[in-house]
Amino acid sequence: MKKSNSVLKLMLISLIILSGCIHEETNKRDHLVLNGESENWNLNGYEVEISAENFKAGNGILQMKNQNEYKSDFFQFRTYAAISNQDTLVHSGSVSGDSINIAEKSIGTIEGGAYLNEEGVQITLGDISEIYMIVEWWDTSEKENVKERIDLY
Repeated sequence: MKKSNSVLKLMLISLIILSGCIHEETNKRDHLVLNGESENWNLNGYEVEISAENFKAGNGILQMKNQNEYKSDFFQFRTYAAISNQDTLVHSGSVSGDSINIAEKSIGTIEGGAYLNEEGVQITLGDISEIYMIVEWWDTSEKENVKERIDLY
């Protein structure tokens, strides 16, 4: 009788431990804080969060190097994640108008449900091979649109 109680207790303890492991795996969340730069821009504090429930990207500050003020009529950024070797637009923003100061921009955040791959399966950080941002603006001195890439991951 004592032997069967010991075996039963051992099985119950094992079941509780395994249940905790399974629960922890389903709540997995990857959170990255990324920084990068290009010839004319610094990006600091860009966050990417991936979980079973959602995908979130943003919160970064984009600053033009060596400029406190830079007036332009157009500014745009697009953030891409290479998911399963396919570039996917995950976050973007733009402003246009007469003489907008683009020297420093808080780029906001995008949040939504979990990203799914082509087979309908939720992506994980392991599916992402790179994250980068394309910054585009009207260069007032060159009188043309300029594009630069900032590698983040």
